Amino acid sequence: MLTLQRDTDKAIVTIMATRDGQKERPKFEAIRRDVGSRLASIAADIDKRFPDYAALTSPKPLGAEETQKLLGADEALVFIQSGYEESYVFVVTRESFGWATIALDPKALSDKVAAFRRGLKVEDIAQPASGRRTLFDLAGAHELYGLLLGPVEGLIKGKRNLLVVPSGALTALPFHLLVTEKPAATPPPGDTITAQTLAPYRNAAWLLKRHAVTVLPSVASLRALRVFARQDHAEKSMIGFGDPIFNAEREGGAQSGQRRVAAETRGYADFWQGAGVDRALLGQVLVRLEDTADELKAVAKKLGGPSNELYLREAASETNVKSLSLRDYRIIYFATHGLVAGDVKGLGEPSLALTLPQKPTEKDDGLLTASEVAALSLNADWVVLSACNTIAGDKPGAEALSGLARAFFYAGARALLVSHWAVDSAAATRLTTSTFDILRSDPKLGRAEALRRAMLTYANDNSDPVNAYPALWAPFSLIGEGAAR
Repeated sequence: MLTLQRDTDKAIVTIMATRDGQKERPKFEAIRRDVGSRLASIAADIDKRFPDYAALTSPKPLGAEETQKLLGADEALVFIQSGYEESYVFVVTRESFGWATIALDPKALSDKVAAFRRGLKVEDIAQPASGRRTLFDLAGAHELYGLLLGPVEGLIKGKRNLLVVPSGALTALPFHLLVTEKPAATPPPGDTITAQTLAPYRNAAWLLKRHAVTVLPSVASLRALRVFARQDHAEKSMIGFGDPIFNAEREGGAQSGQRRVAAETRGYADFWQGAGVDRALLGQVLVRLEDTADELKAVAKKLGGPSNELYLREAASETNVKSLSLRDYRIIYFATHGLVAGDVKGLGEPSLALTLPQKPTEKDDGLLTASEVAALSLNADWVVLSACNTIAGDKPGAEALSGLARAFFYAGARALLVSHWAVDSAAATRLTTSTFDILRSDPKLGRAEALRRAMLTYANDNSDPVNAYPALWAPFSLIGEGAAR
């Protein structure tokens, strides 16, 4: 509707710019008013007849009092909004409301997030560095905590569950890796990774040690998740899609013995040519994720899911995703690359890359877009998006999260488990199965607390010093409903 109104205005302005157009000005103004009135009427009718759709496409803001009624006694909602010259943090709990100013403009905030994310690549630990290694900066993580949450620490410190609503560059920030206390030690300089090098990470005062963290794409999504969510649960355990075929002639894998990670997530705009996606370029860039097949098989075995409900290689197709009865599964697992939204004449939207068909059709071009996700019918406790940095990649501010998450929620998902960076397949298997096991053994814990415990157990595993490094144990964030509901 906004597109229709914008195009109408543009056409009217173009005509009115001519000499003859000025003579017809009253007529064109009447047309503009009529179009605006009709669109407003249509929008009001949609709000009334299809409230769930309206909540997805045009979420209405929630006031502080309404938000408080939706929160549990042990929850705090944190909303951070960047302004032109400074930013603001708002906190709502069941009992109180407060806010503070953050002395960072959008550019400074983006720079801080980009610096924060340095060192959060598995290869920084797994492979020899050609030069000096860049390890995760604990001191910088503590500084950023002080800037973002320090001013409202008194409001959130006693709350076990944090519901964070990020915006702009903060969509790329893994909040659970903020450090709440000044590090007692930092990694020593040098390129050799030893137990001594990694000890400061195991001992760091991660925010995760104090809070279970859930991310929401908007404050309004809290109402959608807690008021409109389905109460019944699917009967089957899991269905999975992974190891898609992108380019049969060029596909290859890493050498045996190496940790397998996905390629860097690319912008949707990079592959858009004219009216469609450049499949040849896409096929050349997206590398095969061979280990995701093993990942899916290991997770399914742990959960008791049959192997015939794993769709790999040719079967990891958009056609299957759209035609199978996904509403029957509690866990829907996608192990593939993600494409974040790009500014391509308004056409770009976040997508999941599936097997690229030889002859693309309107139903199957190999990319499952957010709008296509919204058309699915789900009843999923979890949707897992593994193997790719699905949130925003290395482009803080891409805000792919909001559109993709809202689409899955509208389709019927309660929570998403999504990755901030390219995930090691073995680590992904360990984290997801551990999270599901913990929640299954005590459903009252809630999803966010189950994920928190799974990550801390991984980080505290002394069998290998590298387990302490956050690139391995902290790639996932929980998006959506983190509480036990």
